[in-house]
Amino acid sequence: MRNIFLFLLLLPLTSFCQISDDFSDGNFTNNPVWTGDTGKFEVNGSHQLHLNTTGADTAILCTNNSLINNTEWRFWVKLSFATSANNNSRVYLVSDQQNIKGSVNGYFVQVGEANDSIALYKQTGNTLFKIIHGTIAYTNNSTNTLRIKVTRDNLGNWNLYSDPTGGNIFQLEGTGFDNSFSSTSWFGIFCKYTTSNATKFYYDDFYVGPIIVDTIPPVVTAVSIISSTKLDIQFSENVDLTSAENIANYLVDNNIGNPAKATRDASNGSLAHLTFNSNFIEKTNYTISISNIKDLCNNVMMPYNTAFLLYFPKPHDVLINELMVDPDPPVGLPDEEYAELYNRTQYAINLKNWTFTTGSYVKVFPSIIIQPDSFLILCSQTAEISLSTYGTTVGFSSFSLTNTGETVTLADSSGHIIHTVTYTDSWYKDDYKKNGGWSLEQIDPDNPCGEALNWRASNNMLGGTPGTRNSVYANNPDNTVPQLVRVGIINNNSILLYFSEPMDSVFLQKISNYNIDNGIGNPASAKPVKPDYSSVILHLSSSIQTGIIYTITVIDSLKDCVGNTMPVNSSARFAIPELPSQNDIVINEILSNPKGNGVDYVELYNRSNKVIDLKDLVITSYDTIAATFTEVNDIAPGGYIMFPGDYAVITTNPAIVKSQYYTPNPNGFIEVPSMPAFNNDEGIAIIALKNLTTIIDKLVYSADMFNPLLTSNEGVSLERINFDRPSADKTNWHSAAEIVGFGTPAYKNSEYLNGAATNDPVSVSPEIFSPDNDGNNDVLNINYKFDNAGYTGTIVIYDASGRLIRNLVKNELLGTSGTFSWDGITNENEKAHIGIYVIYFEVFDLKGNTKHYKKSAVLAGKL
Repeated sequence: MRNIFLFLLLLPLTSFCQISDDFSDGNFTNNPVWTGDTGKFEVNGSHQLHLNTTGADTAILCTNNSLINNTEWRFWVKLSFATSANNNSRVYLVSDQQNIKGSVNGYFVQVGEANDSIALYKQTGNTLFKIIHGTIAYTNNSTNTLRIKVTRDNLGNWNLYSDPTGGNIFQLEGTGFDNSFSSTSWFGIFCKYTTSNATKFYYDDFYVGPIIVDTIPPVVTAVSIISSTKLDIQFSENVDLTSAENIANYLVDNNIGNPAKATRDASNGSLAHLTFNSNFIEKTNYTISISNIKDLCNNVMMPYNTAFLLYFPKPHDVLINELMVDPDPPVGLPDEEYAELYNRTQYAINLKNWTFTTGSYVKVFPSIIIQPDSFLILCSQTAEISLSTYGTTVGFSSFSLTNTGETVTLADSSGHIIHTVTYTDSWYKDDYKKNGGWSLEQIDPDNPCGEALNWRASNNMLGGTPGTRNSVYANNPDNTVPQLVRVGIINNNSILLYFSEPMDSVFLQKISNYNIDNGIGNPASAKPVKPDYSSVILHLSSSIQTGIIYTITVIDSLKDCVGNTMPVNSSARFAIPELPSQNDIVINEILSNPKGNGVDYVELYNRSNKVIDLKDLVITSYDTIAATFTEVNDIAPGGYIMFPGDYAVITTNPAIVKSQYYTPNPNGFIEVPSMPAFNNDEGIAIIALKNLTTIIDKLVYSADMFNPLLTSNEGVSLERINFDRPSADKTNWHSAAEIVGFGTPAYKNSEYLNGAATNDPVSVSPEIFSPDNDGNNDVLNINYKFDNAGYTGTIVIYDASGRLIRNLVKNELLGTSGTFSWDGITNENEKAHIGIYVIYFEVFDLKGNTKHYKKSAVLAGKL
């Protein structure tokens, strides 16, 4: 740690001080020499003395010291745990023995009292006596960073001070008197810890020497605008109460004048709060003059003038601009996680009490100003020193970003969302870089809601650009018009509208923008959903009724976050859903072997006459050996309504699927955090009710269901030929056609064939088929329709010369009607030759009745 209590002030005294050690030499073995449990300590990369051991124990280090009268002791300490009887620290200011674990005569500061405060003790042998009881409880946090000062005169008068932020603005903890001991030989630290805290003690900036007499007047370090009538003035040290609260000592120009009230902060003596009768006007320059302020030693400040300007930050004024979520292995930057903010305005913005949320962890900003067109690096306190060389840095007690993705949100002190980003590791757009060492960078700051389309891996040779303009910076505007995607049902009086991208929340709140038919009209209220405002909750003025399909229309023009206007009169349907029964929803297509950086997907089709909400369903797989469901995943916990005839694709990354396959239905995708890991060649996909008591549909797929003439199944989806035929019928599945790019996510399958209506017991359609995987008549449907159930069937295919070509079906129990399909493949997994083929269909029942049918079809192809 380098900022040691205005170190320039100490320069005249360094030759007289007994101890001065900030560990900048990287060791504690000389200048001065520390002795004791040396194997349990180290000097870390931040040049701090660090306990680094294991197990539950005590540990000490001591160094020689003979100063006690008219002496000042200062030190910095960080305990990364809430203190307790078994986890605390002592700093021995005075000791007659080097082994401070045993019986000594001396004085020590206890960091971590029973009431989570600090205290000054006298120790006589093994007897302790408290001289000063600290008044402030602040060692019960997960991280406690303090700077402590103690003084004693030659009579035995003691003063105990602290700065709970680790800075140099001390507040008095208490005073006391004890002159039992007037000499000393040792100064030392004592750590008591349990196993979990054996590496969580840190020390720095030790000073033992003459009492430092303050001859430096206070200075103003910051002027912060709190509201349109309030300013905070931060001084470099604690200031005198009378002068700090004299309103005549403060004057603002432009007819504002003196404050109506000036108050020194009750807990921070270096902070003054000013309240004015007149309002500051936004974006107007003001100057405040401050004079006659004294510190506690009556040093009077020099007159001070500074300009300030009131500006209320708007959404997207400050952006999350860069994320180093996986720094290992390092490319050129320190092995530390960080986020970078960018102020894209022309105004300086104070981030005091703003929050940065990563997942469920909320970090609160200290008072820090991000300048116009400037950057701010966010990281952990341990990373702050190494990253501060790249720009202005704020270190939090801890800082962590998930490698594979999460939502990060920046909000102002009132909780208003300034910017939010939900990233995934697909945003790198580079399989090599996503393995670590490279940051994610925003491309165009003027497209703050561009999501995956506006982020990519850094191109800088260091792996990132903290504190400077992004290496991928380019013009990348959002010219896409937002769409109303769908409506979810919350209850009979509330619905949820989903949009294709983040929206401007101001427009979302206007209830006159929405109108619902069937007598409902405008909603009673509209509440945009944080953090990205890509949806809005509408509370309706009257209840929606079962059995009625409603249409909501956006009758005014909503805007996305950059101002693109949604088409007027955009609409979407919604209705109270019914629970699905078996085969109401079917698995209609599956991609289990994606190409390149692709992802699996499963397409559903609503073949029923019901309105069905997918929030009641899960997608899962099945372990046939253990006979248990595996990898059970909710499909749409927030709701997703499927109307009769609707398609919906379940995938972890719709953007990737849409980039690899054409779809005329881009809104028919459901993004899920995870889904079953479907094997490339075989597996089981199941759609079931959440309680797993009812399986809605089940597909057992295998490699032999694909067209064997394909050189590879990579990137090829398996399509259902007819959604009215059983999933278990292997002849009802076929590889997606090449002409559509081997997949048809969210729309009609390329290989779809409807069984031809006929009065004949057995028929074939089409009579001429061409199995060339072009999506046109690629399979031959063999349809049957009997008056009675209970038949068992066998289908064999011969060529025109009577040679056996394919055993298609063998002794399969039939219903009264159904369809089997032949894809033109022989028993040898070869494509049958062009020509005429005879389909021989034999059925029999348990009564011995047997029927035989012969049908012919032509297999055509290109010559």
